[in-house]
Amino acid sequence: MNRRLSEFQIRTTCRELIARDANLSGRQLRRELKDRFGAVGKTERVFDLWREETQKIQSAVAAAVLPADVAELQRRLRIAEATAAENLKRAELAEYRERAHQDHWAMEIDRLKQQLESRRDPEAGQGVSIPFRV
Repeated sequence: MNRRLSEFQIRTTCRELIARDANLSGRQLRRELKDRFGAVGKTERVFDLWREETQKIQSAVAAAVLPADVAELQRRLRIAEATAAENLKRAELAEYRERAHQDHWAMEIDRLKQQLESRRDPEAGQGVSIPFRV
């Protein structure tokens, strides 16, 4: 029987195991899930939840150890890095759009030039002949 583990079951088990042993591995978590619920869950999903839970614990421990001003600076740094990444993404998109705009109008101008040249008189395209006087 294919049993799907709920996110609540995985997170609760993970938190309980981390409380007992802070160095919990993802494999230990899956072994405990198998013992408790008879299923281990999909590897990627279980390991993603495991990483989230262990990062929460590590962040809490780090925040407790660090002085308040250092923790505030780290928080500001994370916000600044996220903002910088967002600005870079926007700038790259704007550059792509500008390039597409320039390419579009260059092709349109070229098409109009060719259309104009095809409508000219065949004689007019060869230049004006001026009689030579001596």
